[in-house]
Amino acid sequence: MKHPIHVTSEIGELQTVLLKRPGKEVENLTPDYLQQLLFDDIPYLPIIQKEHDYFAQTLRN
Repeated sequence: MKHPIHVTSEIGELQTVLLKRPGKEVENLTPDYLQQLLFDDIPYLPIIQKEHDYFAQTLRN
């Protein structure tokens, strides 16, 4: 295994991952949509951006 994260599909090895860093759009979430989007609470933007950056760096490594 050449990377610590090993993701494959039924038809081949994953070649590309597209990520979008969370931005101001998160601030438009309302409590009415939380259950529909499977959120327990409205996310705090700085925290989810930090988590996203860590995940993205993990994929790069």
